[in-house]
Parts: sequence; structure tokens; C-alpha cells
Amino acid sequence: MFHQFQILALHLILCLGVCVASDSGVEFDGTRAFEILKRQCDFGPRVAGSPASRLCMEFIEKELRQYGLTITRQYFTASSRLQGGVVTGVNIIGLYQGERPTSELLALSAHWDTRPIAERDPNPALRRRPIIGANDGASGVAVLCEIARVLKERRYPGRILFLFFDLEDAGLPGTMEEWCLGSQYFASHSLQDYHITAGINFDMVGDRELNVKPDRLSMEHARKMTGDFFQLAQRRAPYHYSTIPQDFVLMDDHAPFLKRGIPWVDIIDFDYPYWHTHEDTPDKCSPISLQIIGNVAVEYICGRLKKN
Repeated sequence: MFHQFQILALHLILCLGVCVASDSGVEFDGTRAFEILKRQCDFGPRVAGSPASRLCMEFIEKELRQYGLTITRQYFTASSRLQGGVVTGVNIIGLYQGERPTSELLALSAHWDTRPIAERDPNPALRRRPIIGANDGASGVAVLCEIARVLKERRYPGRILFLFFDLEDAGLPGTMEEWCLGSQYFASHSLQDYHITAGINFDMVGDRELNVKPDRLSMEHARKMTGDFFQLAQRRAPYHYSTIPQDFVLMDDHAPFLKRGIPWVDIIDFDYPYWHTHEDTPDKCSPISLQIIGNVAVEYICGRLKKN
């Protein structure tokens, strides 16, 4: 029944013109994004340093290069007790430069690694095995890759920094340590190189029963940007976005930037029963959810450029 509501909501969104399609009529394609999600899962768990991780990195970079992005790999080392000590991670950085770049540099971020354990799995025998991470990992990457295509084909004139963070999901359960290691490293070492104006993070955005609420950290430290984004989203997709904040504080890849005074909105549906289990698979995700997320994001990005 809920999936039928999703379909109805999607038709309403398209009728309302959420995509704000350019003269070329290029729109975000949820089906294509879903194929990118599945392709990542086909590699297997993308734990930092694994063969699957290397294959996935090459896949992401190939996707971005075909849309004209300049790609940089940022290697870093960090401590992850879940992975046995010091581990090497790789942040993938893609810079989109339009024909009329402005002083604004908006960043779009997602993590591309997957959890090395499944501590919430109902089967104790499977809890030490890494997960596929269809929603928790692959969904955010899929949205970013498809946004890159849309902006390129619309000839978006501004600048966008695409950030794919590694080692987001390598922390110990019940602690705040060793989480979001890639974004922490980037925020500590690279802000002077890119002068980011603001950012949007996408994490766990493919859930079939999509219900996104504002994050409390974003509301506290980026109130205007968060309010603007969620007011637009709630108008366009009222069944899938709420303006009522989450009732807990969430550590995610936006946090290191908020700490440094850069407004960064976290788009995440944390109400996901398959989180950190082996049931976080593509069949729990939906191209319709990805399209709803992507439509709103593209409209916000284009609208923000007009204001600046």
C-alpha cells in the first residue's frame, strides 16, 4: 500500500514541476540511479582497502569523468579497531566547473564505504561479516552520480564539488569514535584548498518507505539552509519529507563541517529496519525514493544558483 502512495506522490511531484527542467528537458532519472546503486552492490561489501572497494572506486570515477568532472583521490590513514588498527582510506573528489562559475562552491557529499560488521543482524552468526550496504552507502553515491549527469546535460553554469567519503562506517557500536573518518580528514586538511560555501550530505536515501526529517545538528548550526531545503522538499513531496526534526542527534559526514562553521544539511532517512544488517539489500530500496530525493536536490541546487 505504501509503495502505491509512493507512485502517486511521484506523479504529483512531476506534475508540480519539481525538476524545474531546463530547456533541454533533462531530469533526474530514479531508474538510472537505482542501476548505479545495484552496480555498487554487485562488487560486494566495499570495506576500505578491499578488492571490492577498489573496483567500486574505479566505477565511481568512470561515472564522474563522463560528465566532465576533474577527479582527485585523497588517500589518508586512520585508526579503525573494527578493521584491525591503522587502515588506508580514499576520499574521491570530483569538481564540476560550469561555463559561468560563481564565487559559490556548493558541495554534495555521500559515503561510499560499507560497514565491516553487521552488529544489528538478527542472526548472531552473521554479525562479524561485512554488509552489502544498498541503502547505507550505495544510495547516496547513486544520487550524487545521477545529479552529476543532470547538471552536465543541463549545462549548469556554476561550480559543484562532489565528495565521496571513505571510512564513514568503521566506528565501534555505542561510541562516537572512529566514525566519519574520511569527512573528518577532508575537513581538517582540505578546506583551505576548496573554500566550500555550503554542503548537502546524502545518506540512506533509498529506503522504499522514504521518510526524511531534518537533522538536529543541521537545524542548530545551519538553520536557514536546512529550513529552506526542507520547506521546498515538504512542498514537493509531503508524504516523504517532514519539517519536524529528528528526536536525537546524529553523527554523520556533515558534522565535521558544521563544527567549522560551514552550513551543511544532512539528508537521511534513519528509520530503516535493515540498518547494519545483511538485509540492507537492493530489494529494500526503490528507484522512486531515489527520484524523489534527486528531484528535490536538483531543484534546490538550481534555485540556490539563481539566488546567488
